[in-house]
Amino acid sequence: MNEQVDQIGLDLDGVNTEIAALQERSAERGRLHERLARDAFRLAALSATPAPASISQAQRDALDELRSLEAGLVAAQVTLTDRAAVLARLTDSVAAKQAQLARLRDRARVLASAAAKSDTDARAAQVEVLQALARDAAVAQTSLAQLVASAMVQDGAAASAWSLPLRGPITQPFGPSALALEPARAYRGVFYEHFHDAIDIAAPLGAPVVAAADGQVTFVGHLPDGAMIVLIAHPGGFVSEYAHLDDTFVLPPVRAGQPIKAGQVVGFVGLTGITTGPHLHFALIHNGEAVDPLTLLGS
Repeated sequence: MNEQVDQIGLDLDGVNTEIAALQERSAERGRLHERLARDAFRLAALSATPAPASISQAQRDALDELRSLEAGLVAAQVTLTDRAAVLARLTDSVAAKQAQLARLRDRARVLASAAAKSDTDARAAQVEVLQALARDAAVAQTSLAQLVASAMVQDGAAASAWSLPLRGPITQPFGPSALALEPARAYRGVFYEHFHDAIDIAAPLGAPVVAAADGQVTFVGHLPDGAMIVLIAHPGGFVSEYAHLDDTFVLPPVRAGQPIKAGQVVGFVGLTGITTGPHLHFALIHNGEAVDPLTLLGS
């Protein structure tokens, strides 16, 4: 993770350098734009007739150069805006990584200190770290619930066809779980000490993840535990969640507010947040209640 943070830092420096260069080019083009505009208007004012046939070759060259510079300036501004967006997303990723590293270092120190004492201390430290991880997971779930609530769209008919966003073995199914990191919850009137409200699909790092159905991207970013997620709102009160996406080498290619089609890439398998290995955490929420994705995916 340190290497990843360093790489993101280098990427940020490169983006900053490019933005500075674009800004300087824009300033230079602006100054040239003003000079050429004055020259062109002066030439046009000196001409007896404004008809195109009366424009001299020098005037034509000046006007052509002016139009070319204007087009170049527009293109540079588009590039600048795009780079600024990438910079903002990289900055968000760096902040999430740094916070996650700080938590990991603190917990590693607790475990190392206890291991140097006694088995009892070591076991107590392990329990303390697990409890801290569980608290992180609970905070992330609360944040996710708020995002999902704001993402739900009731208008329109629900999608009739859903597909898997990723092919691979399901390493953890939907429902009650023995994994201590899964939070407690009541589901359909029954309380479970640990419940997994999604399916986990294992896949190699960087494997593409696609939208399970048509919809609109409502959130692209990190949960408090550091997990990079994409949320897509679907008609009929459905929201799909794609979590633990990579945020270091390949940023999610989608942005909040854009429409998306089934099968379109939304991100790539990563290791962000609390995870034991590269996989996709895929959840479906209907009217605020988690549902087993496999019941909608069919065979």
